[in-house]
Amino acid sequence: MHGLVTNYFSATHDKQLLMIFYAKCLLTTNIVKAQHVFNHVKKDISFYINWEEKVLLPLFEDRNSPLFETYPTYSLQLEFQHCRILIEHIYKAFEQILLLIQSNYEGAQMNVKQQVTDLITFFDELESLLKAINIKSESIFFPTIDETLKQEDIADLFLTLAHYAAAE
Repeated sequence: MHGLVTNYFSATHDKQLLMIFYAKCLLTTNIVKAQHVFNHVKKDISFYINWEEKVLLPLFEDRNSPLFETYPTYSLQLEFQHCRILIEHIYKAFEQILLLIQSNYEGAQMNVKQQVTDLITFFDELESLLKAINIKSESIFFPTIDETLKQEDIADLFLTLAHYAAAE
């Protein structure tokens, strides 16, 4: 049976992937709504990446922590950086597409279609990357936290998450 941390983040990951899929589906029918959905997902994913980097990963790097060196945090940090790059690229692509839509020149619609096609490719890459990260996190990273930390420490992590969210 999965622990609290694993279950919580598994549900969070499922929600994020669903919203990415929804935004991607909207690209061909309602670019403005797709951007709105993506901006929500961008904020959510960025929040959790920042929290994991500032709160969870240090537990694996602190010599006094029972989690010290039980997970390769460097590879996860690289994957998080890749996510940030893709998210920023998608964000900027939305801005470019919306500028094209608002422009009056003749070839704008052709350029919009090509840029939407390119954007779908970046959505696919982000989706694949997040799925890979999530599989590793949900099968190794979070279960290690659940199995190693005491319930009180896990409760403190959730309190920290709530305080971190309130500060955002």
